[in-house]
Amino acid sequence: MTTGMRRGEVVGLRWQDVDLDGRCLFIVQQITEVRGRSVVGTPKTRRGARVVPLDDGTVGRLRAHHEVQALERAAWDAGWHDSGLVFTREDGRSLRPEYVTRHFQKLADDAGLPVIRLHDLRHTNASIALAAGVDIKVVSDRLGHSTTAITADLYTHVNRNVGRAAANRIADVLAAANETVPSEFLSREASNGPERRGDEVSLQVDGARPKGFEPPTF
Repeated sequence: MTTGMRRGEVVGLRWQDVDLDGRCLFIVQQITEVRGRSVVGTPKTRRGARVVPLDDGTVGRLRAHHEVQALERAAWDAGWHDSGLVFTREDGRSLRPEYVTRHFQKLADDAGLPVIRLHDLRHTNASIALAAGVDIKVVSDRLGHSTTAITADLYTHVNRNVGRAAANRIADVLAAANETVPSEFLSREASNGPERRGDEVSLQVDGARPKGFEPPTF
């Protein structure tokens, strides 16, 4: 939810690719499911191999999860499978991507929440980021999209709302600026006109021309 990672990237995340002190993680592999079998491979796109900065809350939850996993390792002793993965079964074996989706949906149903796809959390992350004003290039990099155009196409509705909000903010600033200028001053300026403002007016405005530039007479 907080990182916008793909399901396979989460399942394939290794502890060696997580820097809790540096508050970031490195996505270098993913685990996908092919005909019922888990397959370890590279990220979906070339830009899918990326660095994802982490917020303090996510770092704290990962630290707590690491402690729980250490207890499970001790409990299983010789039966522990040292996969090096961040998210595993109780015995250390890797999780099947499809199992993760079903488990997530069951948790949502048990909590009385609408059952959505696990992938929708990735969309939620992007939508929140764009609505918060995060630059689309940053959002695209975090998601690992091959181009920012993909991000823009997927979240056109969010961009439209962000654009509308920007228009409203600009209008508010202009309205506030207008209120700081006394109406009496504006009306006086308008009535004076450029021809009454003294000698420092443009030649185009007051109609004067330097000697030698008079229009020819016929």
